[in-house]
Amino acid sequence: MKNNCNIVIIGASPAGLTAAHELVKQGIKPIVLEQADKVGGISRTETYKGYRFDIGGHRFYTKVGEIQQIWLEILGNNFLKVPRLSRIYYNGKFFNYPLEVTNALSNLGIINSLLMLFSYLQVKIKPHPVEENFEQWVCNRFGKAYFLLKNILLNLDGQF
Repeated sequence: MKNNCNIVIIGASPAGLTAAHELVKQGIKPIVLEQADKVGGISRTETYKGYRFDIGGHRFYTKVGEIQQIWLEILGNNFLKVPRLSRIYYNGKFFNYPLEVTNALSNLGIINSLLMLFSYLQVKIKPHPVEENFEQWVCNRFGKAYFLLKNILLNLDGQF
């Protein structure tokens, strides 16, 4: 890639910032556009009256050592590590997020759990023949009932 390329990165999330950092290390100066007055996207933590709050359910997390090293290189001692506990309150119960099978099944009760299991077995016997979208991909791995439950819990009307 030439040094005089015009590269625009939309969003100063961890992904956008990582891309910009790696490009700069190669001598390329990208332009990073961010609509907010702070970087981090929905992975950032805000402070209010001395308390820290995550903007979204997303936090920076990786199992990839190279990515972890990049962020330690960038932030050094400012890399904030906090224990993670995210839950969704639905129908009077707390569901762990990301969803965990045993927690979700125990919160759903025996009938809904059996419907989930039936849906899972059904897709294992006869999966959708072509995966053209994310819904079909999720359904082929976890069943239609899981897909519907996840959408209800996340209140996203069929979108992830």
